[in-house]
Amino acid sequence: MPSSKFPLLAPGYILRELESPVVFDINKDELYELDDEAFQFLKKCNGRNPFPDLLVNGKSDENIDFMLEEGIIRMTDGNEIKKIKTPRSPIPSLRYLLLNITNICNLKCKHCYLRDPEKLEIEPDLFEKTVSQFEEMGGLKLMISGGEPLIHSRFWELMEILPSYELRVVVLSNGTLINKTMARRLSSYVHEVQVSIDGIRSHDLLRGKGSFARSMKGISNLNESGIPVSIATMVHKFNTGEFEEMEKLFSKTGAISWSVDVPCITGRLCENMDFVLDLEEAARFLKYGFGAGAHESTGDHTCGSHLCSVAPDGSVSKCGFFENEPAGNVNDLKSAWDNICKSSLWRLDELECRDCIVLHECKGGCRFRAKQYKGILAPDPLMCHANLPGGFD
Repeated sequence: MPSSKFPLLAPGYILRELESPVVFDINKDELYELDDEAFQFLKKCNGRNPFPDLLVNGKSDENIDFMLEEGIIRMTDGNEIKKIKTPRSPIPSLRYLLLNITNICNLKCKHCYLRDPEKLEIEPDLFEKTVSQFEEMGGLKLMISGGEPLIHSRFWELMEILPSYELRVVVLSNGTLINKTMARRLSSYVHEVQVSIDGIRSHDLLRGKGSFARSMKGISNLNESGIPVSIATMVHKFNTGEFEEMEKLFSKTGAISWSVDVPCITGRLCENMDFVLDLEEAARFLKYGFGAGAHESTGDHTCGSHLCSVAPDGSVSKCGFFENEPAGNVNDLKSAWDNICKSSLWRLDELECRDCIVLHECKGGCRFRAKQYKGILAPDPLMCHANLPGGFD
């Protein structure tokens, strides 16, 4: 490699010190673990240091060759300079933040966990304070939700804040409001939009007449604007015969992922029990889906070891289901996360199902669903039915 070349960390890649050093591809949502030597090398790939000065003993190695092949670094003529941030996270690391910017929605879905929420919107200064702290704590992915986030009265003002921060931005939407103009504007700020589709013919039963057509049109507009689309589906009693059709449809739309889950019986679903499917039967449909999975825990921790949720008023909780049990306020996100880790994040050996042969695979499942059935340290019955021949006992 000529001495006149200057390595530069490529656009869209960020460095983080999590449980171990990593480089994260914001655009592809891919995480690469690094050894310390590779991490120290990448920290210096700011466009100022000649390539030979960064080599150990004057020689290249497989790590550098791999990073060049993957496009993690590129060689420049020294005319590009990049400030490289390397925030160090707490342990466990807070990698994913669900930021609910409003409780207001244009639909009234029968399974929504928010029954009749107070109408709230996050203020732009609190939004920016949240995003800033999340990045400082080594965050990777910011998931903007609601309610329906696009309804926020100052939504585009919030979007203008995001380019100053190195995070993957995902908007979680019902898709019904995404016309061509909105899709084009979103393409300047977000890396992905997740749209909820809960069936084909049955979707409207859950979310309202005409919502399926409007959501699918929203997906088409997003595709036209070049925004990657993921799809989320909840299993209910009236969509069980449509999963094969959904699989074909979502593959045809070019969705980057399709996640399938079962709603917890809370919020409006308590008033619409005719949509609730027996968990043993519902578990059969978890085999569907493709692409990236949920934001899984790592190590020996239960569900949520890298995720927390922020409500429009700034309260911080383990996830949206635990919104009534706040662990703090986003004015001090680190303290709130510390509280969550101390009070609401358990080790697998604390669970009642600690001796289960699939425990390290399912992590005990959803803590909220477990709490509803037999207690916070009990197994999630849905995961038992999905992974064990005998199901939940």
